[in-house]
Amino acid sequence: ESTSGKVTEVESARPVALEDASLSTWIHPTDGTGYLYYPKGSLAGFMLDIMIRDASDNRRSLDDVMRELYNTTYKKGRGFTGTDFWGAVSRAAGGKSFTEFNAKYVDGREPYPWATLLPLAGLRFHTDTIREPRLGIFTAVDSGGVRVTGIAEGSAAAAAGLRTGDVLVSVGDIRISDANFGEQFRAKYGSAAEGSALPIQLRRAGQTMTVNGALRFASRTQSSVAIDPNASPKAARIRAGIFHGTTDR
Repeated sequence: ESTSGKVTEVESARPVALEDASLSTWIHPTDGTGYLYYPKGSLAGFMLDIMIRDASDNRRSLDDVMRELYNTTYKKGRGFTGTDFWGAVSRAAGGKSFTEFNAKYVDGREPYPWATLLPLAGLRFHTDTIREPRLGIFTAVDSGGVRVTGIAEGSAAAAAGLRTGDVLVSVGDIRISDANFGEQFRAKYGSAAEGSALPIQLRRAGQTMTVNGALRFASRTQSSVAIDPNASPKAARIRAGIFHGTTDR
């Protein structure tokens, strides 16, 4: 998955602390954050790498942190604590404190600061707002099919009278079981007028029925990360180091 894809995935999800997201997968939440710790954790590591390289003039990186922890904890037969980790990060960054970073972006729910951080690595951040058709449901697959586990207030699904526990069959002529359902749904209804008829076939309490909804649109952000052609010499060196996994020692 690309960095841009991870950024979009994280920004589109409900705000959740990275520390909480790392536990969520074990309790199977229905709000879409169950596996968010994979992309969000990866991006947090990316940010730390940039900050360490910037603070050390690209002489140290997150790799140095992991090597130090490997040598000082794993080789001594133990795991590492949060104090061990943040201490190693600070040392790699020449004594820089990461207390605020931890409070905001690991323990906290603040959006990641791409607009200010990426330029340090010779990259730039761009965000587009996209309007697209949305059903407004959360689902889970079980032995019965694709089951509704949650419904967004004011959504097309709510207006159609969908209920938690309904098993979806189709929307219009698009089968829910189709692997490309989302893509087909957006392609078919993306140019339709808001409020257009939206027939939804479902199974409820053993009965198959069709409920008539109205098309609703919602906004989402789509972010991209690109090379900054006007990066400073230092930022360009950091970018090259990240791309090649090297430092300037």
